[in-house]
Amino acid sequence: MAQATRQHGVISAAELRRFGLTEKAIRWRVETGILQPLFVGVFLVGGSPRTWEQRITAAVRWGGDGAVASYKSAAALWRFEGFEPGPLEISTLKQNRQRLGFKVHRTLVEPVFITTKAGIPVTSPSRTLQDVVTVVDEHRGNQLFDELLRKGLVSMESLQRYVDRTECSGNKGVGKLRRMVRQRSPAYEPSASEFQALVRRLLAGAGFAFVEEFVVVDSDGTFIGRADFKLLDVPVLVEAEGRANHSSKEDFEHDLKRRNGFTAAGFATVHVTWNMALNDPEVFLAEVERARESQLRRRA
Repeated sequence: MAQATRQHGVISAAELRRFGLTEKAIRWRVETGILQPLFVGVFLVGGSPRTWEQRITAAVRWGGDGAVASYKSAAALWRFEGFEPGPLEISTLKQNRQRLGFKVHRTLVEPVFITTKAGIPVTSPSRTLQDVVTVVDEHRGNQLFDELLRKGLVSMESLQRYVDRTECSGNKGVGKLRRMVRQRSPAYEPSASEFQALVRRLLAGAGFAFVEEFVVVDSDGTFIGRADFKLLDVPVLVEAEGRANHSSKEDFEHDLKRRNGFTAAGFATVHVTWNMALNDPEVFLAEVERARESQLRRRA
């Protein structure tokens, strides 16, 4: 049963037959407890510890050749943030007529988009992202897009190749993923945090031209600090305030000195909190526009 050991203690009837076992021999092993039925034609080798990985492996083995863990199960295997081991989802052309305890997406995934994770056949990160964006809202989809870039699971180049290759597939997730790719330049790099990424999307969506992680120096070229964003046409900075307060007096004083340095260097600064960006984005963007117009008037 070495094969089962590599598969989280799971083995299929088809695999047993390939090893030379007859139907009678398989039945005997079930009757004696050597094999324990999990799904139709899929067994657990007696004594193997019960795990979620074992259950998703069993579902994939039930699906037959070409079956893979997909959608939320694939996201859990790749450890996408917010996706924990839970309900089982696989992609295969086989029908789940007996309504076994897992969800089947009746589609054949191209072999080029299949890999393994923890010894389990699974959709590639790009294909998993395509599938998952169909079951989450746009905001969550953008979070996942940036997360995968930060983790190095995908790149802008690999995602562009992916959407080009799957353009005529008819899968609704392809269109959503293509739109996300087109919203970003080929040189796009995700923001350092989810909050900063949200502020970036708000500024871009409102039509502001800006640079990110802008280094501010004084007239002598001495480093003052790094700002989250700077508008391109005017000396206006935007700072994403991720904490409601400072962890120490030293932090507070350092930040105050940094802010005073921005002001002394001639920059107006708009501060935005997570709550404002998420719940009152119009108010935040109006403040940015007011700061921009004020600086333009000073130039006139």
